[in-house]
Amino acid sequence: MNNNVQKIIIIDDNKDYLFTMKTFLSRNGFEVFTAEDGKVGVALVQKEKPDLVLLDVMMESLFSGFEIYRQLRTDENLKSIPIIGISGMADEINVKFNKETDFEYFNPDEFLEKPVDKDILLKKIKEVLEKNSS
Repeated sequence: MNNNVQKIIIIDDNKDYLFTMKTFLSRNGFEVFTAEDGKVGVALVQKEKPDLVLLDVMMESLFSGFEIYRQLRTDENLKSIPIIGISGMADEINVKFNKETDFEYFNPDEFLEKPVDKDILLKKIKEVLEKNSS
């Protein structure tokens, strides 16, 4: 395997979304792993040590995405891995993420609302990876 290939793990409980995003990101040169729930996701991050995590905020339990975020950020070996939070929160429960007030418990490197524009996602991924490699 080419070591220059950057690894992304997508944690989301929507199978169709996982498939679509995995296909899209793979075609754009990333090695992509997916997890349908938080437990599997955290274990996968521990095993693969990805360059980036795309984390859905709204999963099984209402705040499981926040819980996964907290676990990754409090683990010495994982806390430097950048996280892009993705959420359909605005649609689902009419709650908008607010970086100013919500950063105490959730402060991802970037945040996108679903439905995610793939071009914007790709741009954000590249920005976050560049910022993190410097």
